Amino acid sequence: MSKSEKPGASKIAKVTCIGGGVIGAGWAAHFMRAGLDIVVYDQAAEREGYLRESLARAMPALADLGMAPGASPARVSFTSDFEEALRGTDFVQESAPENIEAKICLLSEIDALVAPDVIIASSSSGFLASDLRRGARHPERILVGHPFNPPFLIPLVEIAGGDAAREAADRATAFYESTGSEVVELDREIEGYIGNRIQYAVLREVLYMMSQGVASLEAIDRAIAAGPAIRWAVMGLSSSLYLGKSDPSQWSKLVDSIGRDMDGYLAPASFKPDPTVLRDYAEQVSNGIGANGQAGLMALRNAGVVGIRSALARVKAGLGGGEI
Repeated sequence: MSKSEKPGASKIAKVTCIGGGVIGAGWAAHFMRAGLDIVVYDQAAEREGYLRESLARAMPALADLGMAPGASPARVSFTSDFEEALRGTDFVQESAPENIEAKICLLSEIDALVAPDVIIASSSSGFLASDLRRGARHPERILVGHPFNPPFLIPLVEIAGGDAAREAADRATAFYESTGSEVVELDREIEGYIGNRIQYAVLREVLYMMSQGVASLEAIDRAIAAGPAIRWAVMGLSSSLYLGKSDPSQWSKLVDSIGRDMDGYLAPASFKPDPTVLRDYAEQVSNGIGANGQAGLMALRNAGVVGIRSALARVKAGLGGGEI
């Protein structure tokens, strides 16, 4: 299930997840699948019920992906006692709501309670680690470990802020990879990191086409899923485009052509989704794509992602590659 253990990964046996919402519960499921002991903290005691329900819903997908020896939901505990949650922990994954000042305060409190060698990773979806760590006494061990939702299903973890926390970034990479994550580290900080910036760029074009009446959101989603998304799941955008010419020596000419297409096809630079467009988007998704609720979509997502990951693992193994 996991990649070969690297230095730093073997020392982490207990993980504390701060925040018991969608991301925190997803992280708990991911770390549990890797055979670790997990403590989930949330100040709202009723979050324990949500956590247990989330783990139960995730179990079929976790089983299909493969569980580490000894992995069990019984190894996930919950507490609303902050200090208890952090006592004796080896790694902290913070997944509190996206409020920059609240996160800075929370991370400084965590920093004051855990041993100096414990890495503190924030699941922030866009903040800079240089801002998040500014209230800490040990800023060199605080970085961004940004997952995609849900973390137990989508393997990507983006590490940001490691340029100023080299040792912590190396150890965090080794740890995440030992749990089966696919780690991408940014060479320098930028708001939104890599994945979200790409998602939002695509979403901007989706909103433009919707506002122009080009197609329904359901049709646009199908065009993405049945077309570029399949290629992207295998090798990403640039690798896919590179195969657009049978003769690699013509690659630069293809890039020139793509540049002209971008100038002619894409939404004008002046297009900025205003509140009316965003409200219309929200309503169309709720009344169309989401008309029957989330259960069916969630089942499709889980089964689809497990199938793609399993198929890619078999293909890579057959080609002599490593585990994904």
